Amino acid sequence: MASKAIDMRKAAAKFFTASHFAVAGASSNPQKFGHRIFAWYLPRDLSAIPLNPTTPSISVRGKDYDTVASPSKVLDPKHTSLSVITPPPVTAKLLQEAKEAGILAVWLQPGSFTDKELDYAIENWPDAAVGGFADGTVGGEGWCVLVDGDAAIEASKSLKRKEPASNGVNRPKRAGHRVSKRPSKHELVVGRKARVKKHVRDRIGRTENIKLRQILANLEG
Repeated sequence: MASKAIDMRKAAAKFFTASHFAVAGASSNPQKFGHRIFAWYLPRDLSAIPLNPTTPSISVRGKDYDTVASPSKVLDPKHTSLSVITPPPVTAKLLQEAKEAGILAVWLQPGSFTDKELDYAIENWPDAAVGGFADGTVGGEGWCVLVDGDAAIEASKSLKRKEPASNGVNRPKRAGHRVSKRPSKHELVVGRKARVKKHVRDRIGRTENIKLRQILANLEG
């Protein structure tokens, strides 16, 4: 068994916070799980790309999809999660490449790993590695995208809502957007004196109070 405990429900939800998904082991053969899992992503409007170093493209549901050869070839790895449907020896190398590339999260399908690969995944993605028989899966063979994926997508929505908003420090400026400038101490003093002078002038306009005229003279002096 994997040596470290992990909350698989949260990991599965984290997996689906990604903007893109790479499917390692994707195939044109409808009898293979790699084909079925890549096909699962398509009607859910998830940005998915097949990962297969043995062919330049695969065909799924009558449409061709260009492949990438490895996680290092993924365009946006930090916002990409990796579905793994490969034999354990291939999975071991694939996980190392995914870690080096900065892949966000990994989901190891049943049959794609031994305890060694699962332990490696949990160690290197402590809150974003999915696999095995931890509590939460409704499948008899362990955590599987085909069985548990839809619930994880739904759970990921709450995680996205909880992401901290930018504090504006590094927020890019929009065209035509004016950034407010905090007034200096000198500007504050000048503004305060201007308001006082206006108030005094208004009072003088209603009275011949000599004391007020003296105050105004001092302010303008």
